[in-house]
Order: sequence, then C-alpha cells, then structure tokens
Amino acid sequence: MTLELEFNVRPTPHQSMQFTRSGRSYKPRKIVNYQKYIVELVKPQLPEGFEIIPAGSLIYIEKLHYVYAYPKAFSKKKKQQDKIYKETKPDLPDNLNKAFLDALEGVVYEQDQNIVSINNLQKYYGEKDSILLTLKY
Repeated sequence: MTLELEFNVRPTPHQSMQFTRSGRSYKPRKIVNYQKYIVELVKPQLPEGFEIIPAGSLIYIEKLHYVYAYPKAFSKKKKQQDKIYKETKPDLPDNLNKAFLDALEGVVYEQDQNIVSINNLQKYYGEKDSILLTLKY
C-alpha cells in the first residue's frame, strides 16, 4: 500500500538533547512543538479506516523531499531555474530525518526502526516551505 503525504511546514532539524543544571536531559521546546504540529498535519491526510503500520512491517520511503521557501535575496531569474538544491545546514540524513520521522512514529507507524529504505531524499528551494513524503508498506 502507498501513502502520499504533504506537510506545509518549514523542515526543522533535530537538536541535541539539552541538559539542566542538575544533569537531567530534555528535548528542546522547538522540537516538541514541531513534532506536535507534524502529527496535527498528518491525521487529516490519512485515508479513512487507516490502521497504524504495525511493528515488524517493512516500510520503504520512496520519496522524502524537504522544500525550503526561496530566500528573499533570490532574484526572479534564479527562481525560474529548474531546481536549486539547498547546500547549507541542516545536514540531510541525520538532523532533518530524525525530527520528522520520530514525529510520525505512533501515528503512521509503530516503530521507525522498520524503515528499511529511503530513496529520492532531497532538500531544495521551492515556492513554499513543505515536506513531501511517499511511503510504501
């Protein structure tokens, strides 16, 4: 089965755990709010009668695109180019995927450890901030 989802949100990288003065660790509020918002955006997009993908099912991500809105400094001519890849931070495989895929855990699939393949992973500039996801299970 295939799920195609679109999230109209600026991709946010996962930050390292923060520590209090007493040494307790916690997740930064920015990441907690981002992940809650991802959950709010995904629920209405799931097909009627959708059941969470159970643990042990293989999950293949066919497309995962992180789209950033064009910076104001980009000229109209530059915006007309085919695809302008974002070469600056955050790094693609680690930080961006961590926060996003963790947010979907418990809503779309039980365990993100069941993701066995990620194809067509990109980050680039576009008209608006968004995340495009296609997965098969």
